[in-house]
Amino acid sequence: MLVKIKSMVMKIFEPHKRLKKFWGEVDRKHISLISKHIIGNSILDLGCGFGTTTNYIKNNLNLSCTGIDFDEEVISLCKETYPDCDFMVADAEELPFENNSFDTIILRDALHHFYQEADFEKVKNELIRVSKDKSRIIFFDPNINFILKSMRKLASHNDAECDYETALRIQDELGLKIIHKKFNTLFSLPLSGGYVGLNLVPDLPPLHKFIIGLENLLEKIVNPTGLGRYLCWRYLIVGEIKED
Repeated sequence: MLVKIKSMVMKIFEPHKRLKKFWGEVDRKHISLISKHIIGNSILDLGCGFGTTTNYIKNNLNLSCTGIDFDEEVISLCKETYPDCDFMVADAEELPFENNSFDTIILRDALHHFYQEADFEKVKNELIRVSKDKSRIIFFDPNINFILKSMRKLASHNDAECDYETALRIQDELGLKIIHKKFNTLFSLPLSGGYVGLNLVPDLPPLHKFIIGLENLLEKIVNPTGLGRYLCWRYLIVGEIKED
């Protein structure tokens, strides 16, 4: 959990172990997409989950990154899995950081939770307060469309939602200039099952690489047509604080 959740959520037994299967390859793809837009040396992974993004930024990009989450058990697991990374339990409504602390703030699969399950006005105020001048705020979130909603229904997976158009509006409310927006993940996520569904791909790394490579190629074809909004499972929006 990322904030004080008011709704019921599905319990999955040891979901972090799915990262050792095909979902781990999808997870790395998502991190790679996000990391291309990171600037500066002080990064906040807001709603860090199992800590894979924080770990990548710290150990692959050699940048300072703090991962926070409201779930104490998740943070304990993060510290156990990645002991050299900086993780802490914190509430997005009241971040334990000084003003102007971060060059880039990442909300990976977290925006929808903050939007529907927290006092979002407080969260927005905190995002701006801890951002440095000319910093970036990155949204990477489920792309709510017919396909995603249908598959969630089949999997009996109930989750909060923040659709693409709402995310764009939030960036504007935060006073950000959008410098990048694109859809991604055509079929790898449902094949992997993510943290909640059935994994349909054998544990064969070459097959994993092939699927991701094919998906990346098809995304280059789909996005220019405008169909990404209706076919892809994730959106990526990068906003930069406007100069005065």
